Amino acid sequence: MKRFQFLKPLFFLSVIFASFHLLYDVIYENHLGEVTDSDVLYPYLFARDFWTGGFAGIRGWNLPPCTYLFPEIVLAILLFPVIPSVYGFHLVFGFFSFVLPFFLARQLGMPKRYAYSISLGFFVLAGLHPNSFGQFYLPGFHAMVFFFAIGTLYELEHWNPKKGKVWFRFLILMTLVWVSEYWFFVQFVPYLFLYAIIRMGWKSFGPTFICLVGFYLAKAVAKVLRLMGIGTIGTDNVYLLSQLKGIGHLLVSDPNSLWKGIVQSFENQDLFSQWIDWYLVIGVLFVILFVFRNNRKDFFLEFVFYLSPFITLVFLYTIQVEPNIRYLYFLPFGILYFSFRILERIPFLRWIFPIVLVIGCFWYYLGKHTELVSLVKAGETKRNHRMECLSQFDPNLPGAATYWPIKYSYTFSDQNWNLVPFTKDGVYYPWIANSSWDKDFKNQTFDSFGWGVTESKENLADWKDVRLVKECEGWYFFQRN
Repeated sequence: MKRFQFLKPLFFLSVIFASFHLLYDVIYENHLGEVTDSDVLYPYLFARDFWTGGFAGIRGWNLPPCTYLFPEIVLAILLFPVIPSVYGFHLVFGFFSFVLPFFLARQLGMPKRYAYSISLGFFVLAGLHPNSFGQFYLPGFHAMVFFFAIGTLYELEHWNPKKGKVWFRFLILMTLVWVSEYWFFVQFVPYLFLYAIIRMGWKSFGPTFICLVGFYLAKAVAKVLRLMGIGTIGTDNVYLLSQLKGIGHLLVSDPNSLWKGIVQSFENQDLFSQWIDWYLVIGVLFVILFVFRNNRKDFFLEFVFYLSPFITLVFLYTIQVEPNIRYLYFLPFGILYFSFRILERIPFLRWIFPIVLVIGCFWYYLGKHTELVSLVKAGETKRNHRMECLSQFDPNLPGAATYWPIKYSYTFSDQNWNLVPFTKDGVYYPWIANSSWDKDFKNQTFDSFGWGVTESKENLADWKDVRLVKECEGWYFFQRN
């Protein structure tokens, strides 16, 4: 019976998710049609190609550095025969993402009543900020770092070097991380590495060694994918070492400049700057309440966990990647987690607050219900209008398109389109796409396409003999004279 104990919290989580489902619908409609729609749709389209064309159907796909092979693509392939609708798949994935904060909090030792509140709180924040926090509930946006963190914490807590199956499970887990989700190492590894050393001592050598073995095994998996005709962008294409050397040189030669650059990157991250004051206040209260009461090792580990967003931002600056909330999911999670850790110390509030939070969120949700319904309908209307505009062009004639509209069109239109991806500079660009969709048309020059679609009106001024023929919900359809 113990094996099925996880079903009870899943039931409660499903009730919460269903009760606040319009928050997910707002997130879904907000992103399908904005600048994130193409990445959101690619696991679903990959699965659809697999079930409609077998292995030949997925030959030609190009996967990003984070392939999302597991669990996003695997989940999509398993779900497609049962739930072939694009909304149904993403709804299931949204629920899968929704439960992750609960299980991560539980793995960190949080009582259930607060873990439920963390999942709900994260969900409400995402519904209020769908452009940023809402990314967490969509495939291809690194939410699975939580999934891998939960698995890694579990394996480290149950590590037994005398059992071969423990080594094997951890090797599979680390290989999947290296294949699927590099950003796991940015967000959680500093904490997990110290956790392993402090909790396990010399035994931590085993998981560290297995992590390195998983890296090379992942390279083998990437080679197998390429043999299957599926392109991958491996670590060889990431100039990490040269960037680290550059930062190391700057640290020695001009540390003041380095410090100013890091501070400026913090200030330029709007979302981080909006929440940083609140996060710092929570951190101060947490230190005051816990530094003298907890075991020193436990406090040190939790404090490192608290510093995770700062560590991530420093690393992002080091490798010159623009800060984005998809790399900083621990910020909203940490605000909720450490707030509830503080409330645990207050006798009356620690019992009543989770109930008050649920009632307050639901009351607020009911007050926003009409507005949320309007936002969902606006998203549906926008999508239908775009497809109507697209249908006015001949699907038998290949068209050129900038990156975002292509998979959107393949997903929501019944026509068999031949839309070929090009950059705004007119260069063929098969990023996260199935190049076999483009057939021989990809060998044609951009100037040879008689029509196309772009999401930037400014592009049209730079393209030769092009005139705007239709403007439709942020898409600009053009024809060449």
